[in-house]
Amino acid sequence: MADRKVLCTGNPDNPNNIAHGVQKIWPDATFLSKSSGWDLTNFDETELIDIFKQHNTFINNSYIAPGVQKNLLDICNKSVKFCDVVNIGSTHELTDEGSNEYRRSKIELKEASLHYNTFRFQTTHVILGGIATESNPEWLNTDTIAETIYWCLHQEFKVPLISIIQPKQAW
Repeated sequence: MADRKVLCTGNPDNPNNIAHGVQKIWPDATFLSKSSGWDLTNFDETELIDIFKQHNTFINNSYIAPGVQKNLLDICNKSVKFCDVVNIGSTHELTDEGSNEYRRSKIELKEASLHYNTFRFQTTHVILGGIATESNPEWLNTDTIAETIYWCLHQEFKVPLISIIQPKQAW
């Protein structure tokens, strides 16, 4: 896609949020988060549809509550004719770790992402390990994640599913 207009969930001012890395690559991106006035658990769908129609790339990265990411993907799918979408999953999809509610929400997002993947609405589901924090600096930093998103979106081939994780530690 030549003229990318990026819409991303998350707060770009928070260095622990993927949106922080996304803003470095796409400084003109629009961000949906509480800090920008969006409560993605309670919103006017018509207003959100109008926002989606102004964009051709959606980075669906913020887990807010069960089903919210899938709901945003559903709204995006019915709002725009051509769109590249990157949905951020979790390694919890692959393990019994984490809450059942969180894991189920991410699995449903992955299933919907793969279901919606077409010529006009191209999706990538990125399964991630932990995001780096002060207490876990060896995990994936937001710049690496954003660069992976960029890489997925700029391949001559399509990448419907990819998994990246931090290096494993000896136990």
